[in-house]
Amino acid sequence: MYRGRDIFWWMDAAGVLDERDDEVDDVVRARHVPSPQLIGTPERRSIDLNTLSEIGVRIVGRLGSIRDGVALFSGGLANTCRLADLKMNRLLGRFDDWAAGNETDVREAPHRFEPTSVSADPIVEIDLRRQGIATIVWATGYRPDYSWLDVPVLDRKGRIRHDRGIVRDAPGMYLLGENLLRTRRSSYIGGAARDSSALADHLEDFLRDSPAAH
Repeated sequence: MYRGRDIFWWMDAAGVLDERDDEVDDVVRARHVPSPQLIGTPERRSIDLNTLSEIGVRIVGRLGSIRDGVALFSGGLANTCRLADLKMNRLLGRFDDWAAGNETDVREAPHRFEPTSVSADPIVEIDLRRQGIATIVWATGYRPDYSWLDVPVLDRKGRIRHDRGIVRDAPGMYLLGENLLRTRRSSYIGGAARDSSALADHLEDFLRDSPAAH
């Protein structure tokens, strides 16, 4: 929530969701920068990382591996949080600028959230046995695995080379579900319909113009 409105209301109203990939300064960076910590509940109580820390949750960096029962974590948590806060404040600034130039029923004044607090001595390893940790619930998101794809369309980092979902060097091959595929809306389930429609139109044109179709 921000200024009494759901974050998606702001993103839709301010046109952020419809910003195209070619309108973003650095689309590669935008597709991988940490997400802003703008999470809430219907009661408008924040459950950001600061709140979780206050109730006793230990915040650690990205899990690198588990060796002999010891979980090893990245030491870059502070930098990740700093980038997420920076992204959040830029986004809130866009909302404020839009609200100042448009008539809305928003009454709350602009404000900023407290920076994400991270220990100066971050946890980089946890001995699961010594800590008495016997159960682990994995909720780490996902990383695409294209090892099954027997087509030379991957870049040196293992990502599919594409232009707005149209796979390069592979006529008739398309990609959906990628973060910021065509617009910022593509990053969410609600953007799949528009992306699917656009790529279906391209496929129709491709099939119509293909020599095999004549």
